[in-house]
Amino acid sequence: MKKLIGLGMTLGLALALQSGTATAAKYGMAGCGLGTYVFEGDNTKLQILAATTNGTFGSQTFGITTGTSNCTAGGTALDDKELQMFAEANQKQLSRDMAQGSGEYVTALSSLLGCSDANQLASLTQKNYERIVPTAQTTPAQMIQAVKAEVERDPNLVCKAI
Repeated sequence: MKKLIGLGMTLGLALALQSGTATAAKYGMAGCGLGTYVFEGDNTKLQILAATTNGTFGSQTFGITTGTSNCTAGGTALDDKELQMFAEANQKQLSRDMAQGSGEYVTALSSLLGCSDANQLASLTQKNYERIVPTAQTTPAQMIQAVKAEVERDPNLVCKAI
């Protein structure tokens, strides 16, 4: 099992580094990441496998941050659809990072939103966590809308995608 995980991580890193510059979205609903290379296609089963791969190996966060693995250049989302896919694929981890006020998922969210200061967004989401994620049934779409509303209320935080 350790060899399989190591091989997967090595393959993921190699593919991520190979992509160099990201182009327009070359993926389906699973979002960008290693899964877009391993499981190409638009059918539901392939998209589920791609999303699982992206989430398991953390390749989506890496790709968004670095602009590789079919993620948009510079790590900035071009539209709400990409932001929504990121939230859906990473809701648990993103929610945890927002509650803590730090972490790679909230940093990636900051990048997607085009925020001027990732630490400031992390602090904002921690301070307003109960409004952003009021219940365990909060959907990714509701969570993102609440984050956007909190950013709009904060005059000190500039996020280009809001």
